[in-house]
Amino acid sequence: MEDIERYGDYNEIDEEPGGDKNHVATILKVVIITLCLLVVGVVLFRVILFNYYPKEMKTIHFNDELTEYYNSNDGDIDALTQKLRAPYDDPDFASFMADNLIAIKGAGQLQLSVRYNSSIFDTIEEKYGVRLDKKRDDNFIFELEYVPFDKSVPAYKTGELDYSSTDRALMYTYYKLVFDGIEFVDENDWIRLKITIKDIPDAEPYYILVYENVEKNLTEYKLSGKERPNG
Repeated sequence: MEDIERYGDYNEIDEEPGGDKNHVATILKVVIITLCLLVVGVVLFRVILFNYYPKEMKTIHFNDELTEYYNSNDGDIDALTQKLRAPYDDPDFASFMADNLIAIKGAGQLQLSVRYNSSIFDTIEEKYGVRLDKKRDDNFIFELEYVPFDKSVPAYKTGELDYSSTDRALMYTYYKLVFDGIEFVDENDWIRLKITIKDIPDAEPYYILVYENVEKNLTEYKLSGKERPNG
């Protein structure tokens, strides 16, 4: 009898050996998985934000010039687009980035969107000792320059900025720019965006190559159902 009672006592164990260790291991696994998911989420968010442009910055804008051209050609404006090979002003430390190019050669018009990170104001202050108001929309002047393939011919201004709108999302500021009176001439010539700081006239300009006049690199920009004058 005594042996049986002892056997029964042996089986009445409240907790398996190493129970505390199992709980610790489970907690560590949960923490590690949570951290991994958090890191992945942050990376995905940054990738999405990096490629994000507000809708109105990506679609075509009909100013008076393009509206007249659209109506006179029964809507056949032959809009073209092109993927920018170098959409930034500097490959190592980009201050500005451009995208969403739309060229309407018959109307002499070029549209694109530009954005910058708010950290640019720290860079400008460090370099020039001037603190710009990041809430202003007119800190920068945007112009287009025609860059001939012949290096002996200097770049020169082409067209005029007719329309500009601004939007913001977190640390980014976006511009939609529409230029009229653009010169589309010889193959292999370039058009670049020149960006100057309005309140620092002696500051070095920023340059972005936005258009390469090479037919094989241009594709049709198809208007959506809503991309119409007064649409």
